[in-house]
Amino acid sequence: EPHRLRVTATAGSGKTQLALAAYTDAIAAGRRPLYVCYNRPLADHFSRIVPPGGEVATYHQLCDRRLRAADRTPDFAAPDRFRRMETDFAVLVAAGADDPAWRFDELIVDEGQDFTEAWRDALLALLTPNGRAWWLEDPLQNLYGRAPVALPGWAGLTADTNYRTPADVLELLNARLPLPTPIVAGSPVADSEPEMFIWHDENGLMEATKRAITRAIGLGFRRDMIAIVSYRGREYSRFTALTHLGPHRLRAFRGRYDLFGEAEYSEGDLLIDSVHRFKGQSAPCVIFTEIDFERLDDQAMRKLFVGATRATMKLIFVASERTAALLTPPSGA
Repeated sequence: EPHRLRVTATAGSGKTQLALAAYTDAIAAGRRPLYVCYNRPLADHFSRIVPPGGEVATYHQLCDRRLRAADRTPDFAAPDRFRRMETDFAVLVAAGADDPAWRFDELIVDEGQDFTEAWRDALLALLTPNGRAWWLEDPLQNLYGRAPVALPGWAGLTADTNYRTPADVLELLNARLPLPTPIVAGSPVADSEPEMFIWHDENGLMEATKRAITRAIGLGFRRDMIAIVSYRGREYSRFTALTHLGPHRLRAFRGRYDLFGEAEYSEGDLLIDSVHRFKGQSAPCVIFTEIDFERLDDQAMRKLFVGATRATMKLIFVASERTAALLTPPSGA
């Protein structure tokens, strides 16, 4: 039977490193790999660190490229453009358009929790008869409410040790979030002392975030070591329209790409992004801001988990008063 392995592993456990190893090993062995993920920033990062000889794309980038190669350019002006593109891609693959340029010996799916079973079928159809497949996922990072993808007959491997996030941050998450199972700490950083800045209204939010930045810089983090991560999506964030926050120039995604497919960012030196886009990335110091919700439901838990586990050395929460009580370490902790 061809290699089929499903890896269900927590944040910071090394899924991207495994994907990189599988990709480079395939090229070294003369196989042509295809790496597919959901998030564009992750695909952009991965494409910069792999050797030439394979294909790296988000699922929708892959749909677009394949359809264009078949002279079926997607209509990005259509209101349902992404769903239509998915359907057209699936139809093209199912029709057996056997173009050797779109056949692969190794399939690596990253962020598998964000995929659907229809996407699974289309991707597996691109494999050569003896092609190998990897499926890497973390159910706790499922921010889009997707149902689990069935992979019958696949071997499975699980990992619950996080080697990226400071141990005391994981201790806090284990204590305050209703995680299915505790996350095991593998990072040597154990005394990062996660901090909380509280806001009461929009003006207070801006001021608290500025104070968090001042705190991070005061601790010795350079601006290029700090990421401001918003709990809210880019469309709803109060920071989206800003170019500066106090004296700090913000480097924010502008919502478009240049002619070479590179994301366009505003000219700033302090990165700010949404928790959705920053999934799959990390920074030494993360300022996790705009945190506010009425109750700690499953969606809130997942977003908190994703945002908090982006930090490798220091985590600063900027949360509303009603939310802060849910995240503050218990007395004496």
